[in-house]
Amino acid sequence: METSSIVKNLVGNGRAVPVPVGRFSISPEMIGKRFTFSFSRGEKQILRKRKKIKVSRWAEQSRILVPESSSLPGMWRNDVTPYLTDIMDSLFHSGVQTVVVCAAPQVGKTEVLLNALGYAVDREPSPAMIIYPDMTAAKDSSRDRVLPMLKTSPKLTKYLTGSTDDEASLRINLRHMPIYMGWAHSASRLASKPIRYVFFDEIDKYPTSTNKKEADPLSLAEKRGRTYRNRKFLKISTPTNESGPIWTALNIEAQVVFGYKVRCPICGYEHEMNFDQIKWPEREKADPSQHAERVEAEKLAWYECPNMGCKWDDGTRDKAVSFGAWFDRVSGTPLEAYLKSKRPKKIGFHIPSWLSRFVSLSEVAAAFLRGQKSGLNPEWREKLKDFMNSHKAEPWVNYQQERSEDKVLALKDDRPRLLVPSGDVVACLTAAIDTQSGRGGYFPYEIRAWGYGMVHESWLIADGEVDSFEALAEVLWEREYKDAEGNPYIVRLALIDAMGHRTDEVYDFCRLNRGRILPLKGEQTMARPFSYSQIDIYPGSNKPIPGGLKLLRVNVTHYKNALSNRLAINPADPGAYHLHSEVSDAWAREMTAEYVNEKGFWECPKGRPNHAWDIAGYNLAAADLLGVKSYKQAGMKTKMQAPRKKVNPYTNGGR
Repeated sequence: METSSIVKNLVGNGRAVPVPVGRFSISPEMIGKRFTFSFSRGEKQILRKRKKIKVSRWAEQSRILVPESSSLPGMWRNDVTPYLTDIMDSLFHSGVQTVVVCAAPQVGKTEVLLNALGYAVDREPSPAMIIYPDMTAAKDSSRDRVLPMLKTSPKLTKYLTGSTDDEASLRINLRHMPIYMGWAHSASRLASKPIRYVFFDEIDKYPTSTNKKEADPLSLAEKRGRTYRNRKFLKISTPTNESGPIWTALNIEAQVVFGYKVRCPICGYEHEMNFDQIKWPEREKADPSQHAERVEAEKLAWYECPNMGCKWDDGTRDKAVSFGAWFDRVSGTPLEAYLKSKRPKKIGFHIPSWLSRFVSLSEVAAAFLRGQKSGLNPEWREKLKDFMNSHKAEPWVNYQQERSEDKVLALKDDRPRLLVPSGDVVACLTAAIDTQSGRGGYFPYEIRAWGYGMVHESWLIADGEVDSFEALAEVLWEREYKDAEGNPYIVRLALIDAMGHRTDEVYDFCRLNRGRILPLKGEQTMARPFSYSQIDIYPGSNKPIPGGLKLLRVNVTHYKNALSNRLAINPADPGAYHLHSEVSDAWAREMTAEYVNEKGFWECPKGRPNHAWDIAGYNLAAADLLGVKSYKQAGMKTKMQAPRKKVNPYTNGGR
């Protein structure tokens, strides 16, 4: 039998049979016999199927941090920044294409990018590009972060070619894939190559467009991944303002936003850490400009667990974070369970500074104090902006900007009151009701139509007030709301303010209309947009509520901020907030009643009506409860549904 210079052995029936590599000559005597291949250790290593591992595990096994770029040099440790572990893993989760990380500085967000890149190089190689705000940042990062990672990690070093020409500052050629460094000002570089991995660093520092004739840098770069079905986009940044790219990506592009729940090491209570629980001596009394330095220098701040009032120092905070996990902020579903059940393509994470062991609680408190207005603190506004961006990881709102009545009225279209937009653009209707005790008691209300998808366009259908629960029921469920073609629409969900002089009556009204309306309580500070509380007795008594009720707690600061943003959208732009043609000047005045005070909370001047403003915010919450952003136009049943059966008040909805 003919052989070649490289021969493998087929071992059968106790003897070796030479077989040429690349072709097999089988003699008649070999037919019907069993043979086994014998490989060397190196050959086995090459042919062995690699077991899939998570990015976080790969990082602990393979990533080495160098002293020049890390305060903790050596092998990467997930326990230093435990909140980053699931973010890294989620990027390579089946079905996920885009991960958005809106985070404060000093929380390790750039390490997510580098670990994901290292994992891609070693486990799933394909062309990669990292986009920076400018060319200087791109060159610096290539020299100081990317190349050192490749050269110090044994599993990555083997992919370097050894040629200095392949280690240029803006392109690194590995044996099996290229890594490009791009920057936001380079339109040609962003649009010239097919790329599977596109990672965006500090996107809020990008220019809005590379030039007047080109699209914005984010759109240009994302087009590079279209040829890859398994493309991966990672967007990370500290936020700047509400219209900035990272805040837009988090709140509009992402299908779900995850918050990090810590677990109290003392009482075991799980919750998202809230700045309002960071305490220090004389928090309300001290002159902020005088007190900030002392609080930080003497480490006077602590965190108070909202459940049992357990007092945490920085070390206890770190333990609480180490016990934590990511949850969907709306449904409370754990991250892994959400990804498996919902299979979203675009997901977001929000990381405030106080999750990081590199930021002390006293540093957070001092930053807040420096941003408080006082005669000795003329730069308070810039310092408050820094606190919002760099610690809360939230955008700066121009608190001096006022909404004029004329700007609100400019949102009117040509529809009369009660007319729903035509053209199958409406997904559903929601309603919001305020409860007032004046004039014998009355209920201001608003009914709003919501469009499909993430754009979240909406139209005011009806507004007004009624003086009884019977009249309110007629407005909500008996009146027909139709479009110009005669198609009827129903109110899918209504929310009513339950805090006031008529709480018992509101609870009874909601109890008798279960599934159609929820009582709500507005709160200024919450860790999430909304949550539920179970109530079983009427307030001020021991009288049980038949069947109990769920009270919806609404973060009014969150929704009023969102409402303010929507009022600023041009009527012709996506996401516009439309009004019908009969909106009154009085209604517009109520929409401009409130302002944001120095603590960042919405405040209404005494004696000025603001009912329209309140219920407009409640309607945004109603749309979130229904998950309208996830509604898809095809196959959605938004027209009149089958009539609901009357609820039996004596059996709490039972037959």
